Amino acid sequence: MKMEEALNSYGSAIRWGAFQKAWSFQADKLKPAPDFKALRTIKVTGYESVFRSVQDEGNTVLQTVEIRYIDNDRLVEKSLTDEQKWHFDVEKKQWLLDSPFPKFESRDQGA
Repeated sequence: MKMEEALNSYGSAIRWGAFQKAWSFQADKLKPAPDFKALRTIKVTGYESVFRSVQDEGNTVLQTVEIRYIDNDRLVEKSLTDEQKWHFDVEKKQWLLDSPFPKFESRDQGA
């Protein structure tokens, strides 16, 4: 998968609330997964890349994304800045996300 395809696919998964699909891009699957049950109340209303830097001869991408979302239990729009670091895994031939999963605030998390 090409870099642009991977970043767009991840962004689409976040936008459509397919958080488990978005989690599949994580490089370190041993990290604790987000509480997907708690994320069911989250509706993403916007996902916009505001900065992107390609480094390391095209094998690393740093991207800053602004994510707007609503917790359907609270009906208040919030936003977060997601600092992403991607790398191309030569063995797997795919782009993987090194940075943590976005931290959405939801009712279940006491936010």
